[in-house]
Amino acid sequence: MAEYKVLFTGSVCSGKTTAIKSLSDIETVDTDTSVSDSAIRRKRKTTIAMDYGILDLNDESRLHLYGTPGQERFKFMWELMMSDLVHDAEGLVLLVDNTRSDPFKDIQFYIDEFRDFIVRRRLIIAVTHSDEQSFPDHHFYMNRIKEMGLFTTVLFIDARDPSSVLEVIQELLGQREKDIDWDDLGKRLEVNSTMPGADKKDEIAQEDDVSLMDAALNTRGIVGAIHLDDQRNILSSQIENAHNREILRAMVNLVSALEKKAGFLGHIDDLILCGKGQETLSVFVDDEQALGLCSDRELSINVVKQQAADLLQWSKE
Repeated sequence: MAEYKVLFTGSVCSGKTTAIKSLSDIETVDTDTSVSDSAIRRKRKTTIAMDYGILDLNDESRLHLYGTPGQERFKFMWELMMSDLVHDAEGLVLLVDNTRSDPFKDIQFYIDEFRDFIVRRRLIIAVTHSDEQSFPDHHFYMNRIKEMGLFTTVLFIDARDPSSVLEVIQELLGQREKDIDWDDLGKRLEVNSTMPGADKKDEIAQEDDVSLMDAALNTRGIVGAIHLDDQRNILSSQIENAHNREILRAMVNLVSALEKKAGFLGHIDDLILCGKGQETLSVFVDDEQALGLCSDRELSINVVKQQAADLLQWSKE
């Protein structure tokens, strides 16, 4: 029997676990646990190690489906999977959440992280959640990825719909496995699906009742947060120490001043102050908003930066 492998990756809530469940003929193996970070604003559980499923393409060929955890703090699992479990994979499917404020930032991040892996493999970009947010559309994606120096296939899919996810697999293996009856396979998957038609519930749907501030403070090690608008007025604040609150607000203003007075620095995304024996103060800014965080000094700066990036990517406040 011919054995194939494919690796799914992408940000938290992009649909990796759901896509694999949609295709798998077996009960999928997953390592979901309750969310204890900023992702709670989008979902209650997250993958911390990997997802695994199997799809029998026909009597002579089988596909092994692997999914990475989405967060950079589990990067060690990415490296383990690439070097061992999926070193012989056919390709990488990069799932992109279209509701993120800058999905191309996610694309660039994962391309950089998996660059060595995709050098000799197919890359397919699969855009999810376009039913919730229709733009950027396919034409926009194609233009942007060409500007990024990428020449690959972009598909818009519904991770809950087996026939939709199967389009990705057909694009990946269609030329190699010409004996597969893709229509028949799609019908079989639809019959076996536990999430039929319009009644399907999206396991990765947004949790509207969780505010940005609550999500920030849900992260272990974050002890305070402040959210500012594009005019740098405070929208909300949960920092008990007034001194820290004023420092964070001053840091946001400093970022603006530095960009004006020291143009050679380019755009400044974040500014971090850390000292021995005291909390770390960090600000993260974009054109529409700014987020300030107080964190325990033991908490990794990389973890803080990732949490802030996810909060700002999903923020609609």
